[in-house]
Amino acid sequence: MSAPTRRWRHHEGTIRLRIVVLLATLAMVAAGCGDDGGSGNQAAVGTTAPAGTCDGQKLANMTPATLILDFLPNPVHVAIYQGLATGTYKANNVDLKVQTPTSTSDTLRLLATDRADFGIVSLLDFLTSYQQRQPITAFMALEQRPLGSLLALEKSGITSPKQLEGQLVGVTGVPSDLAAVKSMVTYDGGDASKVKTVTIGFNAVQNLISGKVKAAVGFWNAEGVQLQQQQPTKVFKLDEFGAPPYPELVAFTRNQTIQSNPALVCAFVKATVDGYRQATANPDAALQNLADQAEGLSLSDAKPQYEALAPIYKADAPGYGKIDLKVLSDYLTWAKQAKILDLSDDPSKFATDKFLPSA
Repeated sequence: MSAPTRRWRHHEGTIRLRIVVLLATLAMVAAGCGDDGGSGNQAAVGTTAPAGTCDGQKLANMTPATLILDFLPNPVHVAIYQGLATGTYKANNVDLKVQTPTSTSDTLRLLATDRADFGIVSLLDFLTSYQQRQPITAFMALEQRPLGSLLALEKSGITSPKQLEGQLVGVTGVPSDLAAVKSMVTYDGGDASKVKTVTIGFNAVQNLISGKVKAAVGFWNAEGVQLQQQQPTKVFKLDEFGAPPYPELVAFTRNQTIQSNPALVCAFVKATVDGYRQATANPDAALQNLADQAEGLSLSDAKPQYEALAPIYKADAPGYGKIDLKVLSDYLTWAKQAKILDLSDDPSKFATDKFLPSA
């Protein structure tokens, strides 16, 4: 294994470990809020973008802006780094500075303290912050599908989640893992109470290869790709077993930014969408641009992850970056049923689909 690969996997594990803290907080918030999560009180921190937000909107002068990523640069951010390399942000008068977080909480904290203009976070983390009355709005999706999954080696004989009855399944220790396992097994017609779980941290690959567990929770674009490179693997994706096709990561900003400078949001979205178009038209060049700018990320690691993600950057959405309010509503219904999040607000209070450029 190359040194860049080791650094990348070490950093990836470190960042994901920090996610445990936020998701554990999420579980406590969901448990403590009950039905209050759906009260009308959230309207005070929501926002609604005006119709035709980007019609005629253009930044008159070069405007500095800071974007905080959700974690280390990787192929899920390919459009952003392609835009930086080819000048799509500068062409739209956005002088974009991209920062890598030192912890998962950085993105939400820096946006909350007005030290950044845009941020990228998981939908779950975004909704947690919104539920805690942060005045923020999601305005763009980085991809159109969840990345969570159950993984099992083909030699295990597991061909569907319901076959995990009586079997040992590895989970990271994040409370939402148990809810996801239960949701998928139940959806598949199995008895989730008969599934045995063991906490293995973020060592799904090692535990599956060694045969210590029959299946494990992991990201299909990360651990799933790593496993497939070593042994034939069955991947059971969350949205194929009960979950709606929600975006894993969303771009968001403060409501104040949307209200005071919608042209900046329009320009950022347009430039990023251009980055997606360029990247998908010439992925080899885009991946090289990503690897050149992302310290510790090798091209050999980036390529298979990109190939896994490529079909879902846009999926069946009408355009790159589309944030679908109906999908978010379906997500809230599923998350409440799966006991992951208890929030019943109308998505128009915390998200908008008004900033995408015309096709």
